[in-house]
Amino acid sequence: MTGSDKQAMTAARDWDSAYRVDARGLPCPQPLLAMRRALRQRSPGELLHVIATDPGSEADFASFSRLSGVPLLRSERRGDEYHYWLQA
Repeated sequence: MTGSDKQAMTAARDWDSAYRVDARGLPCPQPLLAMRRALRQRSPGELLHVIATDPGSEADFASFSRLSGVPLLRSERRGDEYHYWLQA
């Protein structure tokens, strides 16, 4: 798959329809644990959106994705919130 193919697939995703996990206010490592529980309950290929306020979650989610092979498709910081989209 070329880079432009990946960009087209990413642009075509319906980010707002992702299954949402609200981990705001949870300290490390709780956002990561909440995400892992939700991933086990989702169907393969399903999109998951995690919202966290723990600054350490940035490194945690990137590391989890790299080590587990679970794709971290998108991450954003919006004020004091961290948003992550992963594919089950």
